[in-house]
Parts: sequence; structure tokens; C-alpha cells
Amino acid sequence: MGIFSLSCALFSCVSTDSATKEQVKLLDLPSFFQSEIKRLKETNPTITKTVRKDSLSEVKQIKIENWDTELASFVAIDINKPAYDGYVHIDSVDNLVTYTVTNPDLDLSCIQIQYKNGKVNDIIIERKVKNSLYNTTEFLEYRKNDSYTVEKNQSVIAVGDNYYKIEGKF
Repeated sequence: MGIFSLSCALFSCVSTDSATKEQVKLLDLPSFFQSEIKRLKETNPTITKTVRKDSLSEVKQIKIENWDTELASFVAIDINKPAYDGYVHIDSVDNLVTYTVTNPDLDLSCIQIQYKNGKVNDIIIERKVKNSLYNTTEFLEYRKNDSYTVEKNQSVIAVGDNYYKIEGKF
């Protein structure tokens, strides 16, 4: 996770193009993940799934019964929402596109998309949500035909800190 966080930070410093006042159409992440969900339902792969909650973890070989639920955190990310309009800087180096959200009041921080043979291959998403009740940082990583990760740190007033990580390997 550290390497990808660092690369988000590094690439966000060198802006080669930025969104203007007009809405720029960026990669439609919900559609991408809906097509991946459809593909995974059809292929029904057995995965090695690791679930970690704080210091406890469990690993199982399973078939996912509901890919919609399994990848819901990914489907929920939509960089084309009007709230992000004008706050997205786009950096592109070789086959890597980085979207950096410049408004700290918004939940998205950085999205990196790695292309292979002109098609989306890897997606890395960093989110941060801060309000009067809790602070949450979330790291999502999807590597087509390889793995997916959902990692979350949350600090809730009167409840304390929670950490969890879900990782699936195809």
C-alpha cells in the first residue's frame, strides 16, 4: 500500500492536464466494475480470501456467492459525480493515469489506473472521510485477473479505532 500511496503523491505533484469548469468525462468506474462483476459471475472462480479485523485474520478458499456485494466498495466510486467537477487533476505517464482530487473536503483523494494493451488492468483508489463523528481512510486495489483488496482504518468517537482488510486472490 505504501508504494501506491507514494506514487499517488508523486504523480499528483506533476500536473500535465487539469479539469476545467466544463465537466470532463473520466473513466466510468461503476460501469467497469459492473462488467467485471458480470464476468466473475460467469466464470465463478475459486479465490483465496483473507479477512483481517484488527489483529485477527482468517484465510479460506471459496467461491464468491454475491460479487455485487463483494465489489460494492469499488462500484460506489464515481469520479464523474458533479461534486468532483473542477477538482480533478489528471496526470498521465506511459500507461498510468492518475486522478488527484484537489478539494480536501471531498472523499476521494487519488485514483490510479494502469492500462495494459490499451485496456484497464489495475485500479488503485484512496478515500478519506472526516466528520465530527469519525475519520476513515480507505484503500481499494483491483488487479484484473489477479486480486482485489479493500483496506479500511476507522476512528470513531466513543468507540475507538478499527482496522480491516479483505483480500481476494484469483
